[in-house]
Amino acid sequence: MKYFVMDILACPVCKSTNLYLHVIEEVEEDTSIPVEKVKCKRWCHYKNKNASEVPLEVCRECARKRIKTGVIVCRDCGRWYPIIDTIAVMLDDEYRDEKIYKRFLEEYLDKIPANVRGMMKIPPVGSNP
Repeated sequence: MKYFVMDILACPVCKSTNLYLHVIEEVEEDTSIPVEKVKCKRWCHYKNKNASEVPLEVCRECARKRIKTGVIVCRDCGRWYPIIDTIAVMLDDEYRDEKIYKRFLEEYLDKIPANVRGMMKIPPVGSNP
């Protein structure tokens, strides 16, 4: 998953495209993707600003990044989705394996800033969502 993919994602629960990306760990890779094809149309999640304000040089840098670990949060419903080993686990409630989410929180909650945690609907430990 690269930063530019955020332009096409939607929350599986409420269908909102108002998503927030927090990157915990990223890796670089070689890529020959034409930057003009991956430039974000509305919002640059890499620089967290309007895409029209981001020069192509920044897009080239972004296209080389792969998010290894992070979290995507829906700003509308508070549902959050972990990114684990470069894969965004974005499943509707009926398909979620809560053990994956609990393990993610145990390992990474302290690496997620308070403002991002405040957007996330996190059930109390030991509860069944």
